[in-house]
Amino acid sequence: MTWDQQSLETFEINRLSWDERVETHWQSDMYQHHANDLRAGRPCLRDYVLEGIGDVTGQSLVHLQCHMGMETLSWAMLGADVTGLDFSQPAIDKATMFRDELKLKANFVCANVYDAAEAIGQTFDVAFISVGSVCWLPDIDRWARVVGNMLKPGGRLYMNEVHPFIEVYDDHPDDPGIAIKYPYGDANGLVFDAPGTYANPDATFENSKSIDHMHSLGSILNALIQAGLVIDRLDESTLCCWPRFKVMKKTGPDEWEFDDPVMNRLPHTFVLNAHKPASCE
Repeated sequence: MTWDQQSLETFEINRLSWDERVETHWQSDMYQHHANDLRAGRPCLRDYVLEGIGDVTGQSLVHLQCHMGMETLSWAMLGADVTGLDFSQPAIDKATMFRDELKLKANFVCANVYDAAEAIGQTFDVAFISVGSVCWLPDIDRWARVVGNMLKPGGRLYMNEVHPFIEVYDDHPDDPGIAIKYPYGDANGLVFDAPGTYANPDATFENSKSIDHMHSLGSILNALIQAGLVIDRLDESTLCCWPRFKVMKKTGPDEWEFDDPVMNRLPHTFVLNAHKPASCE
């Protein structure tokens, strides 16, 4: 696929940012907790994710934008024939290293998600998209076509993502709450330059700049529909898997929520199930 110069620069800025964060993420309490779960034979997947996808034994599964591959390896542990793809070589190196430590069978590929079909060269029963993926995509329609092309006829998409509605908020600068700061559905790219990372807010990086694309829920759904997928179900949740805002309270392992009677109704994530029609549909 061809891209304009601005998109190419965006990819490079974000890749450098992710490359540098890999070691910090690997050493963080968050990821070491997941790593130790896997070492103990426990998949690091939420119960609702396991229930939503169901039994994957013997099925082929691709995890697009897999970072260090811990969820990918969880699916391998559960019997799937898995492939994880990410554009960060250090992340793929960590995933491969950990795969070998765990003695699991998994294929990891370093490539831009938009090049996934060419880089991997096969189609799958299941495509898995996990939290924090689509904000890095300058073109949601191209991405949806990639997802469609990665699936076999009858194949399924399971997407567990940050709800775009919550992306308009930030910590309030004056009171212990949150405030509207960003436009909803601004896919043109917002530049962020701040220390820290979700796995370690106190970390500092040379490549601190990143560019996010705030796709609306409607644009994500419409892109998948236009790519030929059938939307089967959409659910929204108030749970967040990291302390996104300072006022959030930990309510369980890898689980944070607001405790205010109004704010605790704000959606933080959504789960989307879709499928690629079989030829007879």
